[in-house]
Amino acid sequence: MANLTYEDYKQRITMQQLLIDAGYVQNKRDGLRYPSFVMLDNEGRRIRGNKFIVTQNGNCCFQPPEQKSYNIISFIKEHPNLFSDYSPGMNLDHLVNKVCSRLLNTPYEENIKDIKSAEQSLKPFNINDYSIKTFDGRDRDSQRLFYPYFKHRGINLTTQYAFRHYILLATKASSSKAGIYYRNLSFPLVIPGKEDITVGFEERGRMRKDGESVYKGKAAGSNGSEGIWISSPNDTKLSDAKKVYLFESAYDAMAYFQLKHREDKSLKDAVFISTGGTPTLKQMSGVINHAPKAVFHLCFDNDVAGKQFVAHFEGLVKTLKPESEVARKFLGTPGNIEIDDEKAEAFSLLPEAVRNQYFTAFNLSEEYATAYLCPEDKQALAEQRDNAYKKYHKMVDDCIVKVEREIPKEGYKDWNDELLDELDAGKTVKKAVGTDIDGDGTVEIEESNEEKRHYHR
Repeated sequence: MANLTYEDYKQRITMQQLLIDAGYVQNKRDGLRYPSFVMLDNEGRRIRGNKFIVTQNGNCCFQPPEQKSYNIISFIKEHPNLFSDYSPGMNLDHLVNKVCSRLLNTPYEENIKDIKSAEQSLKPFNINDYSIKTFDGRDRDSQRLFYPYFKHRGINLTTQYAFRHYILLATKASSSKAGIYYRNLSFPLVIPGKEDITVGFEERGRMRKDGESVYKGKAAGSNGSEGIWISSPNDTKLSDAKKVYLFESAYDAMAYFQLKHREDKSLKDAVFISTGGTPTLKQMSGVINHAPKAVFHLCFDNDVAGKQFVAHFEGLVKTLKPESEVARKFLGTPGNIEIDDEKAEAFSLLPEAVRNQYFTAFNLSEEYATAYLCPEDKQALAEQRDNAYKKYHKMVDDCIVKVEREIPKEGYKDWNDELLDELDAGKTVKKAVGTDIDGDGTVEIEESNEEKRHYHR
């Protein structure tokens, strides 16, 4: 299929579709004649001044009080950071094609020249460009530095301690303003299978004094298409994980742990992953391929986008692990099944070791049925047969990629919303209650200590 033109995109994609993809939600209070779309912060509140009104039968929009009108092409080019397909330095025409092709579910052949040009113009992420402060579980001064980033999220000291190896404060000097430093709470991004190299940061700024939303994004040069935040309270490796929990943000992952870990002790051995926004195919395929023993718990937001992410993940499993769907057909089958013509094709898609194990068990079953043996030998043969089938069934089960969907309680968009509401209702441990986080017999108290040095974002 030939690549579609800009005119094709404008005819086939509505401005409403594009705004929703960019993270906006319809403001139903304004009516339907001229639909308006607003951006919400992490607490579900409207962000002032971030509103678009759709005009010209869904073909254009403008942002009041300005009267500048955007079509879908100019909107993407003027607001590239709103789209998951964007990376700093990317050619904007290439971005338009990527976004529109994805929305239309049509193939798009990337312009290699444009991609190389973008890659060359962008300085790759380098952790050595930052001054790093780690969370020290035995140093209260260290803990106080992290407090302003977590207090408005309701994430307590115990939870911070559980994820202490996977949170940083990263400070970088401004390249354009002398004497100005940018400090953010940073969640290191790594590529599955190459987890000893940091390829970027998922970043969060401090809440402003007026309570307004703060900076969130990824550090400049981050490999956001492959990099993910991988964490575990007990430092379980992804390759060894029995449970993997996937979220759109690290805050949500920590909130989930805080909500659930008292009832579910296994969470300390689980692996928690944040995609830092819209999950990419490379992020999800990396997780699927490098966690062969895991049950995947999809904890994406409870909204339309979250449901789409689940569908994409399940579809990717079918593509990467076709033996998984086949294995379900043979899971728990009795030992005397016949591999007839209808099942032969499906059976052939199982891994060779699994197929060989089935035939080993089947041949033992045939031998048991036909051999003339003394009772003792026949009993021994029966045990061999049964053990062979048990091994076969275990191997079939191991082929299946198990996926479970988890959503917050009704009425909550994400896990941090649920946590904050429970805290407000007094259902969890209140702030400033002492906690022996490291088991050394010393009770730690959460407290605020504003830094004397000012950082800006």
